[in-house]
Amino acid sequence: MSKRILILGATGRTGKHAINFALAKGYQVVALVRNPAKISVQSDDLNIVTGLPTNIDDVRSAMNECDSVLSLLSPLTRGEAISFRKINAPRILEKSITNVLQVMNEYGVKRILILSSVGVGDSWKYAPWYVKLLVKLTNFKVIFADHNAQERLIQASETNWTIARPVGLNEKETMGTLAVSYDHTPKPFQMSRKLLAKFFIDNLYDETYVNKMPMLAER
Repeated sequence: MSKRILILGATGRTGKHAINFALAKGYQVVALVRNPAKISVQSDDLNIVTGLPTNIDDVRSAMNECDSVLSLLSPLTRGEAISFRKINAPRILEKSITNVLQVMNEYGVKRILILSSVGVGDSWKYAPWYVKLLVKLTNFKVIFADHNAQERLIQASETNWTIARPVGLNEKETMGTLAVSYDHTPKPFQMSRKLLAKFFIDNLYDETYVNKMPMLAER
């Protein structure tokens, strides 16, 4: 029986790579997206469901018959994140993961991997000074608050979770070597979204990082 993955955030800059890697492995992919037109890939193994992860009925429709969940959701757009203009926190991650965990429990799905960031939770001490400054001065504080809420919910769940905390992400198409750390600031502090997506897909059905929070970089 083919593996069937639900991907949230599939139209994002990391999500598009995740879809390609998953299809290349022969997995069936379900993408829950607000705008299906943003997905250009066509495959018999790709099922696009129109909806929002903040709507629990949409999550139920999308997760039906899936055996794992990959969340690549972002709380804000890049422009909103670096803005000094204060915005009301939408708490998209917290609301979405609350729905996801409830539906996983209903359906008996155990495996979930989520995108977080170096600096979230107990990795704050490993964030470089300029990341801490961004969190202090811009809407990165909104992003980190949402990531923190999401991580707490995930860690308290009875799922087989993996929380990936990558460094600063770029759009390079070439991939270097993955560097994993737990107890020091990752160097160099950069990583391609493509390699990040590959990490997620490579570890969907691997137990190496179950209930772990690796910080990820690229050499």
